[in-house]
Amino acid sequence: MDHFGKQRNKRYTAEGCLGTPFAQPVSSAHLKGHRYDNSEDGAVWLCLKVTDPAAARRFCMAQDKPGIVYDVEIKAHKDKRSLDANGLYWKLAGELSKAVNYPPEMIYRSHIKDIGNYETLCMQKKALESFNKRWCSKHLGRMVDTRASKLPGCVTVLAYYGSSDFDKQQMSHLIDNCIQDCRAVGVETMPPDKIALLKEEWGK
Repeated sequence: MDHFGKQRNKRYTAEGCLGTPFAQPVSSAHLKGHRYDNSEDGAVWLCLKVTDPAAARRFCMAQDKPGIVYDVEIKAHKDKRSLDANGLYWKLAGELSKAVNYPPEMIYRSHIKDIGNYETLCMQKKALESFNKRWCSKHLGRMVDTRASKLPGCVTVLAYYGSSDFDKQQMSHLIDNCIQDCRAVGVETMPPDKIALLKEEWGK
């Protein structure tokens, strides 16, 4: 534990410094420091300094159930960005939509198809409707195209993935496509260095 600072993002089983078990960061409070002490019975106590002592005390009191051990996850704090790669895409798509008078959702789906990230499947025609509903449910970018199949009673399906399924390279390509279309109609975009930073952070 003497190099605990290098062990963030791993999971520990521990007890809180107020003497009661805890299971998670206190109301997502920020930690300002840490230390550990050995007690007389040989146990190790990990103490965390938080930014909201009152919230920490309330949390520990609520978890006061003797004999129960909790799993604790501690991660390095990252300030929330005002914009990420996905947010950048939709900001640009919104501006492009105004310029060309075309719904941003349709622009998005057009760009998704341009990426060409899809699965090719062969299925019975009677199963197509059910598959389409399940594949596209709660995913704006996912869609299904069909092609004729040489197998009787079957259809070839192209099941497109949406941007939430994309890796860094695919998301970067999606943004580049939107930027290209924006510039073609005179829509201003972000500086290249800021765009590159947002792309790099995708999927982390």
